Amino acid sequence: MKLTKRLLALLLAATMVLSMSACGSNETGSNDAQETEAPVTEAQPEADAKQPEADATEESTEPAATEGEASGGATELAKGDYVIGLSNSFYGNTWRKQMVESFTEAAENAKSEGYIADYEIQNGDNTVNTQIAQINSFILGGVDAICMLAASPTALNDVIKQAMDQGITIVAFDSIIDLEGAYTMDYDWVSMGEKKTEYVMDKIGGSGNVIIVRGPSGAAPDEGIYKGITNILNQYPDVKIAAEVLGEADATVTQEGILNIISSLPDIDAVITHCGADSMGVVNAFESMGKEVPLTIGDNTAEFITWWAAQAEKGYETLSVNSTPSCGAGALWVAVAILNGVEVPQNMYLPFIYINQDEIGDYSDLEAGMIASPYMSYEYVVENILAQ
Repeated sequence: MKLTKRLLALLLAATMVLSMSACGSNETGSNDAQETEAPVTEAQPEADAKQPEADATEESTEPAATEGEASGGATELAKGDYVIGLSNSFYGNTWRKQMVESFTEAAENAKSEGYIADYEIQNGDNTVNTQIAQINSFILGGVDAICMLAASPTALNDVIKQAMDQGITIVAFDSIIDLEGAYTMDYDWVSMGEKKTEYVMDKIGGSGNVIIVRGPSGAAPDEGIYKGITNILNQYPDVKIAAEVLGEADATVTQEGILNIISSLPDIDAVITHCGADSMGVVNAFESMGKEVPLTIGDNTAEFITWWAAQAEKGYETLSVNSTPSCGAGALWVAVAILNGVEVPQNMYLPFIYINQDEIGDYSDLEAGMIASPYMSYEYVVENILAQ
C-alpha cells in the first residue's frame, strides 16, 4: 500500500507542479520561512520542564482508558515504515517553537522505536499560499500523515482534500480546519477567553479601561479567544476597550504594539492577553515607560512566572493561562495511532493549564524560555486524549 501511494503521488506531480511554482520552493525538509527554520536535532526534552496538571474543568469526564485500551479498542503500536509530516503555518513565537520541539522529540522517539521510518517538518510565514505549498510538497513526497496547524480554518480545504484523496491522514491541531474527514485536536478557545475575562472583570469591579492583545490573525485560536473576551465585555457597559494590539502571541511584537500607542491611552486598568508568549511584552512596555503594570493576564512562560512571583510579594495578583505546546508531540502520537488502526475519536479536545496566585511556587523550576506544559508521551495521549 505504501508503494502504491507513492506511485500515485508521482503521477500527480505533473499536474501539481505549476500550482506549486506560484507558492514557492517545496524541497523535502525545507522551511518556507527560512529565517526561522526549526532545527530537528536540537529539541529540548520537555520531560525536563515542569509538567503541570491540566485544570480540572478542562479534563474529560470520561473514565481514563485502561492500559492497552482507548475508546474500547487496542492501542498497541506495531513497527512501521510510515513517514509523517508537520505543516506548521507559523514559527515566529515561543509557543510555536516549543510545539515544534515537542513534535521533534516525539518523532525521534517513534523513529528510534521503529514505529515510523521518518518525519519532515515545514514551517511557514502564516500565509495560506505558503502552507498550500507545504501540503503539496508532502503529497508529492508520499507521506502517510500530515499533522498541521492551519493558517485558515477553510482556505486550505482544496489541497487538504487532495491529500486525503491520496490516502494521507490529516491531523489538525491547535489551529484546526473545518473539513469532514480530517481529525482535529482542538481547544475550547471561547471558554478560555471568557474565563480570563471574567477574572479581570471581577478584579477591576466591572468598570475601567482595558487593552486586548490579539494573536496571529485569521487563525482559529485568535478568533475563538477574541469571541470569548467580547462575550463577557459586552455584559459590562462601563468597561471601555481602550485599544486592540496585534501581538502575534509574541512578546517583542506585543511590546512594540503597546509602545506605539501607550502615550495616547488613558490610564489602563487591565490587559487581556491572547495566549502564546505575549504577556512579558505587556510588562516590558509599561515598565520601559516608567508606568505601573496594570492587571495583566499571564501566559505560563517561565519569564512571566518569574516576574509574577517577584511582584506577588508586593501584592500583585493575576491569573495565568495557556494552551499546551506539547500538543505537537500529542499530534504525532495520534497520527501514529491512526496509522496503526487504533480507534481514535474524529474530534478531540486538549487541556489548558491555569495557574492561580497560590500556585506560582509550583513552577519556580520551569526552564527559561519554556511554557508550562505536560509531557505528552504516547501513554499520556492514550489516557487523556484518545479516551475521550
